[in-house]
Amino acid sequence: MTATKEVGFTVEFWRRESKKARSISIRSLPPYGVEIVVPKGLSHKFVTKIINQNEQYINQKLNDIKNRNFDIKPSKISLPATTKVFDVTYLALETEDFSLKEANETIILKEPKERVSLITNSKLLQQWLQIKAVSILEKAVETNSKKLNIPYNKIKIGSRKSIWGSCSHKKNINLNRNLLFLEPSLIKYVVTHELCHIHEMNHSKQFWYLLNEVLPGSQKLQRQLKSVANSSIPSWALI
Repeated sequence: MTATKEVGFTVEFWRRESKKARSISIRSLPPYGVEIVVPKGLSHKFVTKIINQNEQYINQKLNDIKNRNFDIKPSKISLPATTKVFDVTYLALETEDFSLKEANETIILKEPKERVSLITNSKLLQQWLQIKAVSILEKAVETNSKKLNIPYNKIKIGSRKSIWGSCSHKKNINLNRNLLFLEPSLIKYVVTHELCHIHEMNHSKQFWYLLNEVLPGSQKLQRQLKSVANSSIPSWALI
C-alpha cells in the first residue's frame, strides 16, 4: 500500500431527479457545487429552460464556492480542544469496505477518486470526531457542573448545523461536536452558558448576570465565539 498524490477537486453543477420532489429546486451544496432537483418525468427541454432563466444565480453560487478555501481533503486535522494535531494519510486501495484507521496520531483513509468517495471520507471523519467529542465534552460538562454546583440531567453530543449548544426544560444539555475545533476557553464558555440555562431558561438580564458572575469575562468570550464561528470548522465536518 502506497500513499498517492493529491488530487484536485472540481466544483460542479449537476441535475438530480427525485420521485419525492414536488417542484424544481436549486440549492448550493458547498464544497461540491450547485444541484438542481427536478420531479421525475419532467422534460429535458423544460429543465434546460429553468436552468437558463437562473443562469446568473447558478454561476454566482458556483463562483462563491470556488473562491472559498474548502478543506474537503485535509492533510492535517487540528483539535485545539485536545492540543493535538493529527496527520491524515490517503492510501490507494482496491477494497470497497475500507474504513478509517488511527495510529500514533495519524489518520488513515482511502484515497478519494470522486465526489462520492470524498463524502464517504468526510462521514468517516465525522464518526471519528464524534467519538473524540463524547469523551472530551462529557467530561467538560461534568467538571463544570460540579464546580458551579449546577446539576444536569442528561448530555447529548452530536451534529448541530447552526448552534453550539442548548439546554432543555428537562435539564438536558446538547452540545455540538464541532466545539472540538475551538479553544478550551470557548468550550468552557459554551458549557457554562448552557448550565446557566438550567436556572434561567431564557436570555434575560438575570441570565447574563448569572453567567458573568460564574464566568467573569463571559461577554468577551461571547464576542470571540461569534468572530470565529464561521472560520473554525473545516468543510468535511459540515457535510
